[in-house]
Amino acid sequence: MHLCFVAGDPSGDAHAARLIQALRRRRPDLACSGLGGPAMRQAGVALLDDLTTTAAIGPFDAARHLRRLLRAKRLLAEHLKTQRPDALLLVDFGDYNLPVIAPLAHRVGVPVLYYISPQLWAWGRWRLRYVRRYVRRMLVFFSFEERFYREAGVPVTWVGHPLADEAAGAASREALLERLGLNPWRMTVGLLPGSREGEVRRHLPLMLAVAQRMAWRMPGVQFLLLRAPGLEEVVLASTLNTPVQLHLTEGAAEALPALDVALVASGTATLETALAGVPMAVVYRTSWPTYLVARAAVRLPRIALVNVVAQRAVVPEFVQHRARPQRIADTLIDLLRDNARREQMKRELARVKEALGPPGATERAAEAVLGELTAAAGRSSVRSR
Repeated sequence: MHLCFVAGDPSGDAHAARLIQALRRRRPDLACSGLGGPAMRQAGVALLDDLTTTAAIGPFDAARHLRRLLRAKRLLAEHLKTQRPDALLLVDFGDYNLPVIAPLAHRVGVPVLYYISPQLWAWGRWRLRYVRRYVRRMLVFFSFEERFYREAGVPVTWVGHPLADEAAGAASREALLERLGLNPWRMTVGLLPGSREGEVRRHLPLMLAVAQRMAWRMPGVQFLLLRAPGLEEVVLASTLNTPVQLHLTEGAAEALPALDVALVASGTATLETALAGVPMAVVYRTSWPTYLVARAAVRLPRIALVNVVAQRAVVPEFVQHRARPQRIADTLIDLLRDNARREQMKRELARVKEALGPPGATERAAEAVLGELTAAAGRSSVRSR
């Protein structure tokens, strides 16, 4: 069997790599190719091009990478025609995968599966036409996504969220504090500015300004900056001139249980923080053109995945012009000083954790993919006879 992939950002690259490992535990002879990033290459994918360097937020940011994305499309088109994989598995990256890649695969007769749904339920529901026409099955992380696609008449399987596996093996708080060199007698605030360079450049200066105000009002607080892999240069450049003493670590999920509260850029990191049971505030800033387009299109009252999954405001959100350092600092200080409020938020986050499903999501996804591959191979065999 031959499975082709397209993943376009670091998160999708990592999820695809874990899925490939699960697939090959069942089918060691499975050939994997496509567009992705370093994690997929390390998992054994014959990579046509690295798309993770094109990760962007919104169409205006993505326009900078248009030439690279068109080149990747040409490479993939030739690959699909000559190699004829049994299926193409698209991983998130909806602004590229749905309107560009899915029709391409359909034209050459390669079945399309989709792993990690784009947020069609939040904005751009018109894109459902691409899913209905080109996607044979959606494999989704959230139970509400399963309902959304089922009601739209799209074949769908809810596999749960792979983050549930990581939360199941989290280390103890005491061991983490010692390993990170943090004082166990002081309260710890985590700063998670995002996994993409553009996100970090927008969020980290804001977070450092928040930390400075908090340090002035609560001198005993310590700060842990959790940087995504590969962002060392931009992170260090942003922290050179801050008067706040920062502890740095790489690998957010493993360090989260050491935190008392966190300031998190909206995205998957909010779910990681929720699974660790850490009370938080969520921030997000993007370019003004992207923000204005999103504000007109988004149909949800909240953007943080924690609040979307809970379907209510579990954690406070500070978006765009509302993301002001003093306002955020006040909120985090109140949270640190109010034990009852922190405990209530932890209880709400525990319910979010339950909504993500039991451990084993990647293994369930692998079983579903292999089922579709077997069916596709059977159909191909019948046509050849």
